[in-house]
Amino acid sequence: MRILLVSHAYPPAISGVTVVVHKVAHEMVRRGHEVMVVAASDNGAPYEHDDDGVRVVRVRSAPNPYWRAGRLPIAGSEHLAEIVLGFSPHVVHSHESAWLAWQLARLREEIPVPLLATCHFVPRFLTHYLGPSLRTQARERVAWRVAVRLLDRFDCVVFPTETQRQMYLRAGLGAPTRVISNGVDLRRYRPGPSEGPAGLALPPRPRVLAVGRVARDKRLDVLLHAFAYLRDTRASLVIAGDGNAREDLARLATELQLDETVAFTGSVPEAVMPDLYRACDIYAITSLVEVQSITTLQALATGLPVVAAAAGALPEVVQHGVTGLLVPPEDPRATADALRSLIADPERARTLGANGVRAAAAHDERHTFDAYEQLYLQAAEHHVTAGS
Repeated sequence: MRILLVSHAYPPAISGVTVVVHKVAHEMVRRGHEVMVVAASDNGAPYEHDDDGVRVVRVRSAPNPYWRAGRLPIAGSEHLAEIVLGFSPHVVHSHESAWLAWQLARLREEIPVPLLATCHFVPRFLTHYLGPSLRTQARERVAWRVAVRLLDRFDCVVFPTETQRQMYLRAGLGAPTRVISNGVDLRRYRPGPSEGPAGLALPPRPRVLAVGRVARDKRLDVLLHAFAYLRDTRASLVIAGDGNAREDLARLATELQLDETVAFTGSVPEAVMPDLYRACDIYAITSLVEVQSITTLQALATGLPVVAAAAGALPEVVQHGVTGLLVPPEDPRATADALRSLIADPERARTLGANGVRAAAAHDERHTFDAYEQLYLQAAEHHVTAGS
């Protein structure tokens, strides 16, 4: 069958969304399907290219003030309709919750195929990029109404976690829904010894690792403030990733006198990421808006105990006292206390890590691929049956 995936961006831009779209696209090609991905151009101008069997259509884009690597797609509905109708897909699957998704919704009558959506977004995400005067409950309620209105125009909406699905149901979502984990490659992300990727200088152990976009919504500032309480432990913090907030966080590390304690690696190639996890001792995530967190799944799969903010869907992913420790959101002292307890008790840390490996089995990405392929086939079959 022909599957068209829509995403705000595509590698080399790396985010949780682009990772999911990239791996689903390539797996569907491996399973014999024809796949096209529509995403923002990485240089502004529209063009097409082949990515190991995946046909990638890059639409015109504009700079994103909040994420340098992920430009904003600005294709009009007519151009998008031409792309879709030219490919003649059996299903269209959007992983985008902004401009391109709205264009697809507007084309509801012109695109006579099932429209599916995976939602990687909650409106609260926007509050990290708005001025204080705009951070009001009234405006957040409006954002929820807009998000629900958009998703209700799709034939089925997929959520990575039950937590996120319940958020949208409480907000009034009426479209059919499913939960499909973003998944993790357990063949690569598994426990084992490692001193880290070759050529990457890491600070001394014990090492606490944080991975992902270095952006304001990830609240890495909370983690830096937590480390200000941990000087006596001689622990190091490794922040792997890049983004617009890196310079601000580096300045904060200097202000907190953590220059010798914190290492900013910049972007690390995905091919060596399992080695990086295995070379660290604890994983920490202080983000408030995770709808699942692929990096947390990767940490669990490689046997790291996790210290996570009890926010978003993280309490669904991390079992407190079983696979890690949950701490109050935006609380550096509590975060530091949790990290300290695991640094001081390596045996407990190993036990939590071993439990995490077992918990990660439920998120084997092979289950994710099976679930998506089944969804595509069912949606296409239902559409044909309904049409007849």
